[in-house]
Amino acid sequence: MFKRKKTNTRYRRQRTEHTLHLRVSSPRIVFFQSRKAIWGIFKICLILVVLGAAGVYGTQYIRNHFLTNPEFALRHLELQTNGFLNESEVAEIAGINPSGTIFSFDIDEVEARLVERPEVVAAVVERRLPDTVKIQLTERVPVAWLACPKLGMAGRNPLSGILMDAEGVIFTCQGKLWDVARNLPVIEIAEAEAHEFPMGEKMVHKDAARALALIQLVTEEVRGSWEVKRVAVSNFYSLVLTSDDNVVATFGMYDHERQLGDLIAARAHAEQTGRELEWINLLPKHNIPGNFKAPAMHSDEGLTRVND
Repeated sequence: MFKRKKTNTRYRRQRTEHTLHLRVSSPRIVFFQSRKAIWGIFKICLILVVLGAAGVYGTQYIRNHFLTNPEFALRHLELQTNGFLNESEVAEIAGINPSGTIFSFDIDEVEARLVERPEVVAAVVERRLPDTVKIQLTERVPVAWLACPKLGMAGRNPLSGILMDAEGVIFTCQGKLWDVARNLPVIEIAEAEAHEFPMGEKMVHKDAARALALIQLVTEEVRGSWEVKRVAVSNFYSLVLTSDDNVVATFGMYDHERQLGDLIAARAHAEQTGRELEWINLLPKHNIPGNFKAPAMHSDEGLTRVND
């Protein structure tokens, strides 16, 4: 009988592996594979370039459409504020072009420009299609001037005057603020440092803060029967208040409610007796010293002073 010839399996496997290895390593195959990969990368890059160009063109087209379309031309600027800036001043500060469209500015940038002003607390800007921009401002309302010769601060000055609001925040007199602030009381400080009055921030001068608190108390309690003209920090323990009818009253740094009550009572007593108060020292709680103004002089009378 014939015997089946056995095949050397190991030899065939090695040959196959060797053949496969030769095929993978063939320079021609590597060339075509590389060309195919390069062509694929090229197509991807081409697609990305086309998409990018389309995006840029589309964005530019849309941008130009909104920036130049007369349908969106700015025709109305609505301003809501508790302060004194008008529409033209706000547009100038914010950098809004009155002849542009409602899309010709960035809302975040406009709001940032507005709140950079020390007299502006907050700003909200809105676009309203097709032609309106609405701006809501919260402005600081001044309640007093600040005067400090050492720091070059002059009270009641429309050009370089320094104002403060009810919170003691410092800001400069700008625009129409002069029209409403010219008759506000002045807080006079003899000694102070510049860092105690940071622009756009709350002052940290304790004596000036107590003077401001006194002004606010008088404004609330007196309600216009007379007004504060000036409060001077006399020393570390007293404030000198001068009213619009030239009554000079010395207050302490504390206990203002009791002292103001005594001042109101002294004024009422002077009025009831037909006299006018000239000065009063409210530091003592009892036996309060004071003086009345001299009565009007006649040609044959000398000047007299009445004391209580």
